[in-house]
Amino acid sequence: MAAMYTPSILDTPLQPTGPVDPTQPARALTGDWPFLDGELQIGVWECTPGTFGGTTGDYDEAMLMVGGRATVTHDSGSFDLAPGTLWTTPRQWQCEWQVHQTVRKMYVIDHRSGAPDLATHLANAASVPLPDGAPRPVVISGDPVEASLSTWTHDRLAVGVWECTPGEFPFCRDGYQEVFCVLAGRGTLHIDGAHGAQGMVFSLVPGVVILTPSGCSGRWVVHETVRKAYVTIAD
Repeated sequence: MAAMYTPSILDTPLQPTGPVDPTQPARALTGDWPFLDGELQIGVWECTPGTFGGTTGDYDEAMLMVGGRATVTHDSGSFDLAPGTLWTTPRQWQCEWQVHQTVRKMYVIDHRSGAPDLATHLANAASVPLPDGAPRPVVISGDPVEASLSTWTHDRLAVGVWECTPGEFPFCRDGYQEVFCVLAGRGTLHIDGAHGAQGMVFSLVPGVVILTPSGCSGRWVVHETVRKAYVTIAD
């Protein structure tokens, strides 16, 4: 499986899917990349103002809001959604959406079997303070220091925020895939080619969404401190 790249989540064209019920708000969907025979989906979703609700399907979902405002009411209270909100919902989760301003989000849906859990909500992944950082263990150049905050680890998904100061270092996706959205900073991601083939190079700036598949390797070059919201998916 090759890496997948969206240069700007805010500017990505969407394909209307329309409301199931004409009284519901209009919806759009794009970049719905299916994996594992459709058991895993990654994409971008948008919805115009309105109210709708119900119970989610038998899947875990991790989401990063990148536009608009909404309130999601559930059994334990309500979540305010705004750009930067990083949140997760477990399978069979009952809720009602009130979309105040057209929302857009990155989503990762895992349909594989799993156990129930509680939803989580981080108001702003772009500004949340992170724990003290630590130097990267293996470095090609510079003195990169990384810090991270885990917000949800359940079934096969792990969700959180990661930040790294300038430098160059190798990476390898061993037994998991990762999809992330760049929140701040600037960098370059080099992915090695398989079996001597030419690799790929991706520019990392705010708004980029990229999937790095299991088994891929390469190197990061961080030019200006990068922060990302990430979801890792265990094989």
